[in-house]
Amino acid sequence: MSRREDRRGHRKALRERLSAEEVAELGLELKAGDDHYRAFVGPPATYDILGGLQFELLFDLGLREYHRVLDIGCGSVRLGRLLIPFLLPGRYYGIEPNRNLVIEGLKHHFGGGESGEVVRAKRPVFAPNADFDFSFVGEPIDFIMAQSIASHTGVAETKQLFRSIASACHAGTIAVVTYCRCRTLAEQNTRDGWFYPKRVHYADEFLAGLADSVGLLAYRSCWPLANDRGGGTLVSWQTPLILTKSAWQPPAAQLRAGASAPVRGSRPGRERCPADGNEPVLLNGRPAVDDVPGK
Repeated sequence: MSRREDRRGHRKALRERLSAEEVAELGLELKAGDDHYRAFVGPPATYDILGGLQFELLFDLGLREYHRVLDIGCGSVRLGRLLIPFLLPGRYYGIEPNRNLVIEGLKHHFGGGESGEVVRAKRPVFAPNADFDFSFVGEPIDFIMAQSIASHTGVAETKQLFRSIASACHAGTIAVVTYCRCRTLAEQNTRDGWFYPKRVHYADEFLAGLADSVGLLAYRSCWPLANDRGGGTLVSWQTPLILTKSAWQPPAAQLRAGASAPVRGSRPGRERCPADGNEPVLLNGRPAVDDVPGK
């Protein structure tokens, strides 16, 4: 089954369960990139699943309610609608250049926009900039999520993304950057700028080099098992890259997901699956013994 056929089938199933008003409200007849709070950030039919997958991945990686989380390119708070109620007040930070998109998301998910009851109680912090300026956070972050950012950033912008992530990390921070993977440097994007809704691809070697240049370890990882919808299709075909300052030990949930991750390629030379093999892979460097937690 192709990805397009799978999405059509998913939309059909949704339409059978939703009223015409709900279909219109959720933008299910629109395509990714259209002017709608759900469609603008990706396929409307998988809006809920992608948000859930991100939350599940962070939870598998050890997220607790007291942690501080930075959501890069938070859009219409697709992930934020799950994180904001879960985290203790003042622990969610979202950065998004399209301020109206954030307000629309808050309005639809929590009611009242920026003045809604949940928003007032949980006190999320937002910054409208496209420069990866995380200074508004004011202190190191415990978890960072950059979902589908490096899949749209050019070389210069991706380098800045990694520099900014490194500046926001402490020794125990776990950052997740998803990317569209190609196997060789010869295949990857070489241009600067932003590419949306088009996507760009990068090789492991390139991203590992960027991580190394800013003092981070890079692990090619995988999504939770819920990413596999069966029939040869995945919810997300992007690869999660985990960035840390210290050596990282994958939790059991990651190891199980990696062991079951399907290995598929949709075009010659393109790697559309999560990690090859049965566990996350360190792409750069070999940490010193002193850097290993507990040593």
